[in-house]
Amino acid sequence: MLNEYKIVRFPKLNILLAFARLVILAIALQLCILYIPSLIGSAKEATNQVQENDFRIRVIANSNTTNDQLEKEQLVKELKPLFMQAGATTAVDNNKFITLKSNIEAQLKENYPQLRTQVILGDNLFPAKRQDAMFYPQNMYHSIVVKIGDARGDNWWCSIFPSICEPETAEKVQEKEEEKEPVTFFIWEWIKGFFE
Repeated sequence: MLNEYKIVRFPKLNILLAFARLVILAIALQLCILYIPSLIGSAKEATNQVQENDFRIRVIANSNTTNDQLEKEQLVKELKPLFMQAGATTAVDNNKFITLKSNIEAQLKENYPQLRTQVILGDNLFPAKRQDAMFYPQNMYHSIVVKIGDARGDNWWCSIFPSICEPETAEKVQEKEEEKEPVTFFIWEWIKGFFE
């Protein structure tokens, strides 16, 4: 046999309040569905505009052999001060890019006379790159490209104005300092206390 339950009827005011809440929630949800994609799209567009105004530098290895990749890394290490010097200036015009190109060529002739290199200033194709949360799409960018030999190997590239050449400086040092503190567990320390 079923138990009889008392039926509780709410006053009409509570029903109207619940209906009003439902309508407000539906409107808020609809606004989120309509406007969040456009906000994300405008944020992406602003990021893409900033990325397209960045000046990029790319170094392409002769091939993917270990020796050629090491040559590329060594060349990048020696050219990095020039890149950082160009990135330190806030307003860089085309004359400064031409000067940077000639400085790179001079340093390559002086330090790497055995390598067949080519330095190109202009609009060049850059492959896609992901750096932390940023995605840099493949596109033509105004840049300097240093080609080593046949330039068929993996490349190294960076954008020097919101510098992704050296993105991890102060933040990484701070994290490492915080990580040096030993992690202890209360219960383990308590148990060890009995045996000391």
